[in-house]
Amino acid sequence: MSKFVQFIAGAVCPSCKAQDTIAINAKDDLIYCAKCDFTERRPIAKAPNNQAINVINIEDFRGPKS
Repeated sequence: MSKFVQFIAGAVCPSCKAQDTIAINAKDDLIYCAKCDFTERRPIAKAPNNQAINVINIEDFRGPKS
């Protein structure tokens, strides 16, 4: 069984500062450096908080057309 790993192009390791060594394991969302012992969990995207967005029409605030 092979382990699928995707390298992140141009990423710099925050620990050893090596470039192009950061990879992410798609199975468990573990981010790690192939050169040093840096590991981190992939951040979880936050869902929108379902707040209403107020849309304002700028034409409503302009004075009467002359």
